[in-house]
Amino acid sequence: MNIELYSVKGFTGSALRQKLQDKLAEHQLPYTVTEIHEVDQFIKAGLAAVPAFRIGDHIIQHLPDQDPDDTVKRVVDHLLADRTGTVLVPVDFSAESQHAIDYAVMLASSMKTGITLAHIHEQINDPVSSVALNMQLLGERRQILDDLVANLKVEFQEKDIQIPVTSYFGVGNPSGSLIELLENGPYALMVIGTKASDTVVRRLFGTISSRVSRHSSKPVLVVPADSKVSFPGRIVIGLTEDLLDNGTLEYILRFGARKNAIFDFIHISQGPEDEKSFISLKRRLHEKLVLHRDLLCGFNIRQIHDDDDPVHEQLTDYAEDVHAGMLVLVTHQRGLLEALFHNSVTRKVLYEPEIPVLILSH
Repeated sequence: MNIELYSVKGFTGSALRQKLQDKLAEHQLPYTVTEIHEVDQFIKAGLAAVPAFRIGDHIIQHLPDQDPDDTVKRVVDHLLADRTGTVLVPVDFSAESQHAIDYAVMLASSMKTGITLAHIHEQINDPVSSVALNMQLLGERRQILDDLVANLKVEFQEKDIQIPVTSYFGVGNPSGSLIELLENGPYALMVIGTKASDTVVRRLFGTISSRVSRHSSKPVLVVPADSKVSFPGRIVIGLTEDLLDNGTLEYILRFGARKNAIFDFIHISQGPEDEKSFISLKRRLHEKLVLHRDLLCGFNIRQIHDDDDPVHEQLTDYAEDVHAGMLVLVTHQRGLLEALFHNSVTRKVLYEPEIPVLILSH
């Protein structure tokens, strides 16, 4: 990815280039800077004055008497704001969140995007010692987060991995802050770690989060601690009406097509009356799949009849039987967290997931 710097040969252009290259390296932004000195190229680019940076169709001019650092900051801010596909990873510095980071790195590599590690410090309320203790913990945890990001950057540089890494440190309610960050930031999805005894996930999907009033419409991927860090070769998808609306199916197909995943669309029958519903869903799904056949490596559409086991167990059992690498569930349009706490299937799957679970809000 290239940034063009239009300038006459001299100190100002060279200083702008060097400062920008330093900032690109600092933020792990995979761009190169090319200097252009020919006047005819200035005219062709429609520039009224130079020096100026061009990023795609966007022009950022260096104004007379402006500090070069300010111009470089405008360029970097534009690049960061344009990264709409970043993967957000909440971290609490546990082994589970480290596993989530590893999984997010794998996804970011296939998605050609970056990752942001986010830690939300929840204040300790103690009338005697809370002020001093909170100040100490704030400093310690911010430093741990900075060190984590720095170590990742070194690792990526050694392995020639082109994944930008940034961090976010906040103070407040973890679940509410993370959902607000996901919803309003330049993030494609959130990857969060968990295990049977829970750590990070309990704070996001547990009793605290049941009180959260702001919900995210973006995907959340819950990753168990013992899951393989590899792109799923087979993806099991709960087949419901919600799957076929508002581009949800298309999102899943494009997600899996990155590595030619096979899709299993599974409808769980909860009684004889579900037969007609399945026939209609299957017909509609097949019509959509035909339209997107360029995204398909292989697929199955099945209905499972088993009145003895709960729905969530049937889905997870099927995923285990076919050695799936991911389970996808679509919640209703009430919003992500509200839906999770009104949808017993989703909640039970998330309580102790066997494989990564991708939650999509309809």
